[in-house]
Amino acid sequence: MKRLLDVDIAIGISIILVVLGHLLLDDSLPDWYIHFREIIYKFHMPLFMFFSGFLMSYTYKNANTIKEYKLYILKRASKFIPAYLVFSFIFIGFEFILSGYSISKLKLDIIDMLFYPSKAPAGFLWYIYVIFQFYLIFPLLKRLVRKNYRLALAVGIGFQFLEVTNLFNFELFSFYLLFIILGIIATQYLDFYYVMLHKGGLLFLLAFIAVIFLNSYYTVPKVVFGLVSLLPIHYLALKLSKFNIASLLADIGKHSYYIYLMNTLIIGAFYLLIINKLNFEFSQPIMLIFFLLGLFLPIFIYKKIIKPNRFLNKIIK
Repeated sequence: MKRLLDVDIAIGISIILVVLGHLLLDDSLPDWYIHFREIIYKFHMPLFMFFSGFLMSYTYKNANTIKEYKLYILKRASKFIPAYLVFSFIFIGFEFILSGYSISKLKLDIIDMLFYPSKAPAGFLWYIYVIFQFYLIFPLLKRLVRKNYRLALAVGIGFQFLEVTNLFNFELFSFYLLFIILGIIATQYLDFYYVMLHKGGLLFLLAFIAVIFLNSYYTVPKVVFGLVSLLPIHYLALKLSKFNIASLLADIGKHSYYIYLMNTLIIGAFYLLIINKLNFEFSQPIMLIFFLLGLFLPIFIYKKIIKPNRFLNKIIK
């Protein structure tokens, strides 16, 4: 399967936005960042889910038998479950160190980790939890799109209007199903999708900018903001693929999983060290340092520590 440079770049842009959104560490943050973060949180996860669905579909090898489906799920389970548990317990440990702990609080945190992941100490790991749910049903979704993409799209839209329990984060599953389905549809009609990007990309980008300005006067729903962001960000990635920065952005995109797992931990640890222990004043230059550490240190840790170590590489694949 041919690797798509523009998709790696688009995922790189998406994870950069995720890390930027995780810099909310201090009450003294400038107003421009608070406003910028509010906009990011309107579309960065819909964007991430769209490209997750895109890659699920683009790299999928048919699981036509029960045995093939079991192997397919076991492979994904070995990727997501150990990493989810390890980083969840690391954050539970941090909470113990910072705030003290009781057995009853530990029990509640473990219950949240298993059944309500977005409420757990490592709440940001809900994405790992929910994306695994999507992998569980992905063969069914792929088949549905092949048979009738309009019906698949109607299912995704329908789930937007369901009132769903937050048990197992089903409310997030319900919200992001539409974006996963759109990613699958894009790969099902890949040639047409790229023609649309090339011919209409500039218009899509202008429409996205217009929605950002509109949001200053009227609260644009997250689902609308997310939908409007998909094509312009991919179009921007296509344009960036012609510049020297393309290889850097693509490398960030290829390692987005490890950045997602570790960036919050790294940013939080350096905040505690530099601000709380060394008594530095939180400032915009320090924000920039935290951002760069959160973005690039996970890649370094994966390449130099995790990947060469057989045991760690089994846990964090």
